[in-house]
Amino acid sequence: MIENVTVKAGQTTKVDVTLEEATATMKEVVVTAEALQNTESSIVKEQKNSLEIVEGISGEMISKNGSSDGADVLKKMTGVTISDGKFAYIRGVGDRYNNTMLNGANLPSTEPEKKSFSYDIFPANLIESIITAKTFTPDKPADFTGGLVQIKTIEFPEKLFLNLSMSSSYNMFGTGKDALTYNGGSRWLGTDDGTRALPSAVPGSRLGSSDPAALQTIGRSFSNSWAVNTTSLPVNAGFNLSFGDKYSFFGDDLLGVIASLTYSNSNEAQEIERNNYTFDGPRYEYNGRNYKNSVMIGGLLNISYKIGLNNKFSIKNVFSQNSDDEVTNFFGPYYNNPDYRDQTSMRYVTRNLFSSQIIGEHFLDLLNGLKITWNANYAQSKRNEPDARRYVYSKSLDENEPLRFQLDQSLATRYYGDLIDINRGANIDFHFKPFENPNMPAIKTGFAYDLKNRDFSARSFGFKNKPGGNFMTKDSILQLSVDKIFDPANFGPNFIEITEITKPSDSYNSNQSIMATYFAVDFAYENIFKLVTGARYEYSRQELASKTLTGEEAKTTPEYHDILPAVNITYHPIDQINVRLAYSKTLARPEFREIAPFSYYDFLENEIVQGNINLKRTLVNNYDIRFEYYPARAADLIAFGFFYKSFTDPIEQVFLPSSSFEPMRSFKNAAKANNYGVELELRKSLDFISPALFGLAFVGNASYIKSEVEFDNQNQTGTTYQETSRPMQGQAEYVLNAGFYYEYYEGGFSASLIYNKVGQKILKVGFGGLGDVIEMPRDQVDFTVSQSITRDLSLKFAAKDILAQDYMSIQRAPGGDKTALRIKRGADLSLGFSYKF
Repeated sequence: MIENVTVKAGQTTKVDVTLEEATATMKEVVVTAEALQNTESSIVKEQKNSLEIVEGISGEMISKNGSSDGADVLKKMTGVTISDGKFAYIRGVGDRYNNTMLNGANLPSTEPEKKSFSYDIFPANLIESIITAKTFTPDKPADFTGGLVQIKTIEFPEKLFLNLSMSSSYNMFGTGKDALTYNGGSRWLGTDDGTRALPSAVPGSRLGSSDPAALQTIGRSFSNSWAVNTTSLPVNAGFNLSFGDKYSFFGDDLLGVIASLTYSNSNEAQEIERNNYTFDGPRYEYNGRNYKNSVMIGGLLNISYKIGLNNKFSIKNVFSQNSDDEVTNFFGPYYNNPDYRDQTSMRYVTRNLFSSQIIGEHFLDLLNGLKITWNANYAQSKRNEPDARRYVYSKSLDENEPLRFQLDQSLATRYYGDLIDINRGANIDFHFKPFENPNMPAIKTGFAYDLKNRDFSARSFGFKNKPGGNFMTKDSILQLSVDKIFDPANFGPNFIEITEITKPSDSYNSNQSIMATYFAVDFAYENIFKLVTGARYEYSRQELASKTLTGEEAKTTPEYHDILPAVNITYHPIDQINVRLAYSKTLARPEFREIAPFSYYDFLENEIVQGNINLKRTLVNNYDIRFEYYPARAADLIAFGFFYKSFTDPIEQVFLPSSSFEPMRSFKNAAKANNYGVELELRKSLDFISPALFGLAFVGNASYIKSEVEFDNQNQTGTTYQETSRPMQGQAEYVLNAGFYYEYYEGGFSASLIYNKVGQKILKVGFGGLGDVIEMPRDQVDFTVSQSITRDLSLKFAAKDILAQDYMSIQRAPGGDKTALRIKRGADLSLGFSYKF
């Protein structure tokens, strides 16, 4: 009997007991239980027994490090960094070379213009685990090279839960300070309330110029919402409500329900320095400021039903509605003209995603255990940009001269853009053992089909002085505020005239179909040697129809038949050691936006972005070797690896020669590229140093990567490059993550201190004598502390980006590097609570 043990309500009390050695004979005892999948030790075990090279993080680790959502979780993994608080870079490469799956099914991009997924829509408390596969096996989609992020949500909660968490954050740079805004309609629900819609007076076809009265009516129908005003930035706020339970039916049948609703409303202020250079010197040297309000509403509903032990059906639904409402103001000398400019833009963008999957899993007593998994999925994503406005005041470089409004159809504009993507897909997989001998191979085969359709259209309108009129040439008028200039009364004879500047290329229709099948064998010998090998065949066809700037038909139909082999070998000489070797061939396809001839003005970047209809898909040969050591303690791990990747036709962003006053960037295929690096991962409890350090652990990972791109001196656009090799665009040269995690079980206390740094990388490739634009490294430190107040209530404090170092990019130029972009942001301090009902 053990006495004097205190057990507190809702907490775990550990008692160490030494047993006397004795022998007793008992009857057989069978204990049946479902293994926990969300613990540190279970993830390390899954990583150890995996047939491919993977990294993982468990629900238990997620709760310790204070992560609030999926993006927070991913940044703690080896070689993973998060951009803009939600997008993942893996092994130093971005969205193009990564992919995402949820509960074994593909997830569409939450950003219709690029292959990116916003991981912040997943509440951390609903994540059972995240596994990142860094090598390809034939049963996975082949369009990843950096990593395949596999998110697994809780299916069958251990018990009923209803959790509410709320938080508020303060930005040291922006909160409480003056910021620019405008009267543009409601935005708190993350969607436009109709205020920004194209007026009904605007015809569906392109505006003509023959009817002055009609143009006057149309011009007056646009809202006079040009003026910006000043407001004080409020604190950021958000909440998450999640529910889960399981229900038993008919003995062994089980129903699991998980639901979640997430809302956040955040504000950001930035001070910006932006410069651009030509062969002869600076094109412009701007200072400015950007204010953005971001609203995110996310929903998740998963229903799973298990029939006995051999059949399971699930319906997985994800909904996300995001909006960004921003005002940007730049001012400074513009040397191409030359003059001094003060230019302002107002931009509201909404992005919606709905994804639904029906998933089945079945075990049959055939072929020594036949496992069948299948899913059918549908997803719809939308991007709407209603009424983006831009206007410019200018003067000569004489500082004493007043600013005058530029009534020019290319400088005073309103833009409306709509995009809709619809994805449909299905796949089925079979896994079985044709032989009873456990040392004989198992077979896995399957089929997949994916169809994606996109429709995009845009309309642009400019404003100019009525031909022959002199109303808008008077200084007394041009020095007025923008809302007075665009007073509806000023539209008419001799006054302001609206004109449509939409180009024939400003709309396109596209689709992509992928059909795939694969065959793989899984062979294990005495738990010492494991081999999975096979190949995946993918037929893909992209079709895009648009028009050129001159109105001619523009169509492309790239079609590929790809056979993609893979070999993964694991040597397991003793229980604590794995040695892994892997080879695979994967690919990366261009996004619709990148092959569309449509061009648009990126105000924040002060650049024109143009698609390239001649882009080809990228093929990648991947080679990996990795050594893993698993110490006696279940959650500890030491791993070291080397990888090499060979790219054919990699896609990059480049600057192009432009007759416009603004720089132009586009996309092109380089000839070849090589990418190689080393990775180190360490998870270690620190109580081996001293018992006083019980509960303290170090988790760190580092990647060092070198890359080289080879390309022709001249590409298909006629752009001439001085060099024939350089580092790969978008590839960071190193990634470093390190964190200390402490947990005091009895006191309900946990804390983490995390450091992250990403090496420099090329953002945009230069041409001729104009150098590359390079993103510079910055140090980021996050701190989180959580304390349980009662069994059901806990408080959490977090400080993100404590150092608040400037984001900076430079441009290589004759005579020395120049600052291309510098952004000042502040640290975020947040306080929140979580309550379990």
